Amino acid sequence: MHSGDSIAVYPAWNLNGPLIERVIDHSRRLALALKTQGLINIQYVIFENEIYVIEVNPRSSRTVPYISKVTGVPMVDLATRAMLGEKLGDMGFGTGLYKTPPYVAVKVPVFSFEKLADVDNLLDPEMKSTGEVLGIGKTREEALYKGLVAAGYNMKRRGGLLVTVRDSDKIEMTDAVRKFYGLGFSLYATKGTARVLCAAGMEATEVGKLHESSDNILTLIESGKVDYILSTSSKGRLPSRDSVKIRRKAIERAIPCITSVDTANALADSLRSRYSQLSTELVDINRMRTEKMRLPFAKMNGTSNDYLYFNCFDDSIEAPESLSVYLSDPHGGVGGDGIILMERSTIADAKMRIFNRDGSEGKMCGNGIRCVGKYLYDNGMTDKTELTIETLSGVKRLRLYVRGGKVKSVSVDMGKAELTPEKVPVRLGGERVVSRPVEVEGEAYAITCVSMGNPHCVVFVENPDLVDVEKTGSALEHASIFPDRANIEFVRVLDGHTLKMRVWERGSGETLACGTGACAAVVAATENGFCQKGEDITVHLRGGDLLVRYTDETVTMTGDARKNFEGVAEL
Repeated sequence: MHSGDSIAVYPAWNLNGPLIERVIDHSRRLALALKTQGLINIQYVIFENEIYVIEVNPRSSRTVPYISKVTGVPMVDLATRAMLGEKLGDMGFGTGLYKTPPYVAVKVPVFSFEKLADVDNLLDPEMKSTGEVLGIGKTREEALYKGLVAAGYNMKRRGGLLVTVRDSDKIEMTDAVRKFYGLGFSLYATKGTARVLCAAGMEATEVGKLHESSDNILTLIESGKVDYILSTSSKGRLPSRDSVKIRRKAIERAIPCITSVDTANALADSLRSRYSQLSTELVDINRMRTEKMRLPFAKMNGTSNDYLYFNCFDDSIEAPESLSVYLSDPHGGVGGDGIILMERSTIADAKMRIFNRDGSEGKMCGNGIRCVGKYLYDNGMTDKTELTIETLSGVKRLRLYVRGGKVKSVSVDMGKAELTPEKVPVRLGGERVVSRPVEVEGEAYAITCVSMGNPHCVVFVENPDLVDVEKTGSALEHASIFPDRANIEFVRVLDGHTLKMRVWERGSGETLACGTGACAAVVAATENGFCQKGEDITVHLRGGDLLVRYTDETVTMTGDARKNFEGVAEL
């Protein structure tokens, strides 16, 4: 493959310390041996921990402008002055590897295969890209997502993946395909590839090759069931070959066709990251940070519904959507159900903003607002035990219960439950949606829809523990009847005063608890005749219990509020 057709990442993410030191040493010795003054372009290949040199040229490269933008180093200007005899030290720079910036940059090539008839898009030493774009983010996944979108990729997180690879790629491709499979993609593969996938524990639908049946790969592609294609070839690029026909058909149907396993892995990692065009940071390339910023936070939980809390009374946070995606990751970040910003308010004691794991902003969080009250009181920001908190769903009233100088539990006036379809919102007729039969993705459900400042869909089940919450919850969340998506509650009525519930939260997935969801469950149980208005109802969740009372005027919820720990995020 030509280096200009590859995805480039800065700083290098897959080189260890000893390798980097050796690359620096080799680069210095080569530049000195060639008596270079100015820029030098060196291309290395690392194979089995050995460094090989492909080429060394005393010239610039198309990567230089991108690296200059990301690092802030005016490379062309410095090189020109060096060629004219100036020393780096006199220009304010030294030698060695330049300090790493607080960003990750990804350069993604752009191709124009749709304009070229019968040209195979399989990459080889002949350069085929017609341009390139730059994605910059806090993480490699965010930067890659931005780069792929800018390069024209339609980043679908659900659908079908067609896999047909050469024998030498069959073992290596299983890890990449497993990532798509874990996202819920349906797998389609030719006979040999399907056999390998099934042996690796993945279900794959076998598809015939072009000469084997009239119902084959091309008809599958034309059916609309395929959203991505992974196709590698070991033989030639003749237009008559099946592999070339498959890749050309993908171009005609505007289906992303991946021709290397490395690219498939990168794409899958980006899709798994939860970043979207609404949750990536808008980076001003002329005002990029030169040092990492430090953001103090507290990790708190209400009924094990845990968020990271940021005090924004005096300082604001840019791009909280992106920050939430990054920090909510339990492996690359801190882990949690999202982040909550506490800000000053002109109409209440404080303002709360909630951002889910996927970066989407929520209107209200019952468990989160209890922790906001605890944070404000425990940190001396208020001495009141009755507070008002501004949210996107209105001002909510809190009653703090203090023991030993610290808040232990909080009651929240959640406001009036809304049942009219247009206020939920849900695209169904009638005055209310109570035990309404619907069909979603071929499955039948009886749903009750409630708004507690955010949309909820309650489904009564025999045993919440046996529900495939990820599959069913995701399907209902994204159902076309919910224009703003919905939180999904799976509820069993244990008796007239006790419910058991699991919850799938929009933008976050399954969580251990949801305060507004517990309120919606009690409202739904009452409207279905299982409970009585004005009674205290206990809702058992995986993270603990909440006490909810539903009346004609309002819904009141009481639960705990706890601080896990404090920390500082470096970004």
